[in-house]
Amino acid sequence: MSDTTRIVLIALGVALLVAVLLPLLFMGGMMGAMMGGGMMGGGMMGGGQCCGGAPWVMVGLLVLVVLLGGFLLELGLRRT
Repeated sequence: MSDTTRIVLIALGVALLVAVLLPLLFMGGMMGAMMGGGMMGGGMMGGGQCCGGAPWVMVGLLVLVVLLGGFLLELGLRRT
């Protein structure tokens, strides 16, 4: 594997992880403030029950993107 390929894989992995984890940190902080200190606050949305199965789909997609980013990082950092 050439150095250019490694650099591209590492950059893609880092970009995927940053693009997913950084907004999660901000969203988590905002949701915590809105619901009055966490998930037990019972804010306007009734504890997140208004959307049916949508939260599970979003969590699944986030986990998939994080795993893909980690895989690309591992592939780029692997020594052969």
